[in-house]
Amino acid sequence: MIKKVLKVKDNDVISSTNEFLKHLLASGKIQALLVPQSTPSKKVVYPVLITDQRKLHTDIFAPVLPVATATVISKITKVQPPSKPIGVVLRACQIRALIELVKLNQASLTNIVIIGVDCPGTFPINIYAEFPEKKTPTQFLLETMLKKSNDADQYLRSACKVCKDPVPTNADIVLGLFGADIEKELIIEAHSEIGKELLKDMTLEDEKEGKAREKAVKDTREEKDKKRAVFLKEKEGAKGIEKVAEFFDKCVNCHNCRQACPICYCKECLFDSAVFDAEAYKFVRRAENKGLFKLPSDALLFQLGRMNHMILSCVECGLCEQACPNAIPLMEVFIPAAENAQKEFTYHPGKDKTEKVPMIVYREDEFLEVGEK
Repeated sequence: MIKKVLKVKDNDVISSTNEFLKHLLASGKIQALLVPQSTPSKKVVYPVLITDQRKLHTDIFAPVLPVATATVISKITKVQPPSKPIGVVLRACQIRALIELVKLNQASLTNIVIIGVDCPGTFPINIYAEFPEKKTPTQFLLETMLKKSNDADQYLRSACKVCKDPVPTNADIVLGLFGADIEKELIIEAHSEIGKELLKDMTLEDEKEGKAREKAVKDTREEKDKKRAVFLKEKEGAKGIEKVAEFFDKCVNCHNCRQACPICYCKECLFDSAVFDAEAYKFVRRAENKGLFKLPSDALLFQLGRMNHMILSCVECGLCEQACPNAIPLMEVFIPAAENAQKEFTYHPGKDKTEKVPMIVYREDEFLEVGEK
């Protein structure tokens, strides 16, 4: 791994990072960059594929995740990967989601250069768009980092509060906030030969010998682990069909959560197919069985079916919860379920490119004794 330092000009880490990305694009080593860039209203950022460096005005630290960037990359690469390298700027959870999609043959890493960004967390779209503080959401979040305060916690999405790991893995280049004095510098790490090649001709300073980055990453991960442990302990009681049914009471079967999830990739979902269509008399018969029949039907079946389908690959990005029109706190069920299922198979989604998704491979030594657990 090569470590460099990007000097921040005029205390403006956003502009300095833009110059770094423009230099990457101008080098000719990549043909395009997929970056989060503000809409004309400046109220939200979306992934934008940029080929002209003059049009690059990104804020890669903007604390909002409106869509799954991993899904965007899937759409770009699934039919045919790019002929020349494309750089993609991703948060840690979206890198993990992309790795899972590659394992599921829904995306390709051919000619994809992953540029990972340390993630202090993201805000719900509506809070980001109408941010109540006097500063921009990015300025507010970065300043809380500098002050080492918890002021931003009140705005963070629930998934971000108990994030598995906000530090990018499987990236070619990492832009490091943790451990850096972001008013003066940003830490740039090359984790692959591709990353080293991209940094080779840049005028970046070598990082001075020190353990600030390593300590900050270690401390951040430990703090996240503690918060996550408390969260999982609090949610232990959400078990049993009655409690689960009550939890999903507000589900209107809109399937927004499925649309937002980077791991749900089926071209036609069973729950959107004709499987559940029926003649009127069949609905009446079901009503007659108990005297009543709730409609729209099968909302709970949908939630449990989706959970069963993607829980081993769930990277807990929280986009499903963000997409819910009725604000069902889906992470309160999905994170504990994912934690238990992944622990059962000793599987860490998105961490190891070579590790197969458990349910699509067969292991002779797996669950030898039926009912053992």
